[in-house]
Amino acid sequence: MPLLARTRGRSRALGTRGTLMALCHAAGLPVASACSGRGACGRCLVTVLAGGDGLSRPGSRERRVLARLGAEEDQRLACQCRLEDPAGTVEITTGYW
Repeated sequence: MPLLARTRGRSRALGTRGTLMALCHAAGLPVASACSGRGACGRCLVTVLAGGDGLSRPGSRERRVLARLGAEEDQRLACQCRLEDPAGTVEITTGYW
């Protein structure tokens, strides 16, 4: 179970390939977006609760949007972020789950 989504105090296992947004959608979890996952709106912001080292590093687009939003160190854009280490465990959440 490398990617877990924390929803209402429970963890749900997600897949391993694709962006965090795609993995959440495949598991039936909504992820907000006004830009269709292009990394522009910042509505897909998730908080990484554990295992952030197993995620891809933020690219320039994601860094710009995170800076514009005033995001915390443990926050990422689900549409731009991917699992890098399928053997590790990453846990994410967002305020509307």
